[in-house]
Amino acid sequence: WSIALAAPPGAAPSAFHLGLFGAGAVLLRGAGCTVNDLWDRDLDRRVARTRGRPLAAGEVSPLQATAFLGGQLLAGLGVLLQLNDFSRALGAASLPLVAAYPAMKRVT
Repeated sequence: WSIALAAPPGAAPSAFHLGLFGAGAVLLRGAGCTVNDLWDRDLDRRVARTRGRPLAAGEVSPLQATAFLGGQLLAGLGVLLQLNDFSRALGAASLPLVAAYPAMKRVT
């Protein structure tokens, strides 16, 4: 909605910005899931629903997962740097929420 609201009245939202926001959402949601799997890999081994996850199953090492996380975050940074300064500041301000996402199931 924010992209549509930022478009000039009567104009369609920018496909470029829609693509950036979509890519950023997928990348950072994926980064949160990667962190979750890193944090929970020992627990996931003991739960039938999650024991097949790559880290829990031993198909991916923690080092490989951390490298993948780094790639996700770098790609997310690449998306962020395509935006204007105000949007960059908002994106940076959201990082604590992204970092807290994997821990939320422990308190909610």
